[in-house]
Amino acid sequence: MKKVLFSFAILAMMFLVSCTKPGPTGPEGPAGTNGTNGINGTNGNANVIGTNTVALNSGNWSAIGSNFEATITAPAITQAIVDKGAVMVYEQFGSYWVALPYTIGKLSVVYYFTLNTVKIDYVYNDNSQTPNPGNKTYRIVAISASAMLAHPNINWTNYEEVKTILY
Repeated sequence: MKKVLFSFAILAMMFLVSCTKPGPTGPEGPAGTNGTNGINGTNGNANVIGTNTVALNSGNWSAIGSNFEATITAPAITQAIVDKGAVMVYEQFGSYWVALPYTIGKLSVVYYFTLNTVKIDYVYNDNSQTPNPGNKTYRIVAISASAMLAHPNINWTNYEEVKTILY
């Protein structure tokens, strides 16, 4: 019987608390400041961040043993991207963009990323001296973990597909 009375008392209290009337509306707060638009004034996808084209020349490459390496600053690579996201790098061949890494004959082109940085390595697989790559053009795309989940059918190695969610 005590359990029934206790349950009834709890229900009555919940009913009385839920029946209170709201108070009067308070005064309007001060107006906020206007936000800023994106670089070009259009909306983008905050979960997938593409870089502008990055052009390197022969002076950007450093000989590291028999390899050549270039470092690109990429502020889109945040700690969240390093921890749980992904980074794709594409090299331009004429009007096409090819995803790294790739191998052609004995040449392999690979990349590594850390916070705010991408390193691209040109290496001959037979450990012979790799020539300076010279003029090369790249695009770097930082992808959040949520973007990868939201776009499970995107072929991330195909820049044309990736571009569809960038813009």
